[in-house]
Amino acid sequence: MRVDTSSFIPIYEQIKKEIVRLVATGVLKARDALPSIRDLAGQLLVNPNTVARAYRELEQDGLISTQKGRGSYVAGRNPHDVGKDVEAYLGRIMDEAIIEARTFNLGTENIMTLFEKRLRKTPDGERRGGRHD
Repeated sequence: MRVDTSSFIPIYEQIKKEIVRLVATGVLKARDALPSIRDLAGQLLVNPNTVARAYRELEQDGLISTQKGRGSYVAGRNPHDVGKDVEAYLGRIMDEAIIEARTFNLGTENIMTLFEKRLRKTPDGERRGGRHD
């Protein structure tokens, strides 16, 4: 698990996203133990309160379960619910991008065109060929 301290996304959100991603992709399964707050904070070189906030919000969302003195575990959840978590997370990011685009007075068509251009590129900037629906 890694975080990008230069990202506009708060570190606790990055931690949440990474745990959601690990659950959604099956790397973490129901009842798998998560690192302790102190261990993960040390590994990521972040304040333990940051990890605690991520864990607290994941617990409120029902994705993890914390047992006093025993640690935090992935909750036994329906895979459909995890998919909803991924959709909600990505939706928040897209909402922020749309709000930001609107501050530049971009209309819906301009925003969609910009999104489509970005969608055709991989994270490393290479173009993809064809449609991938």
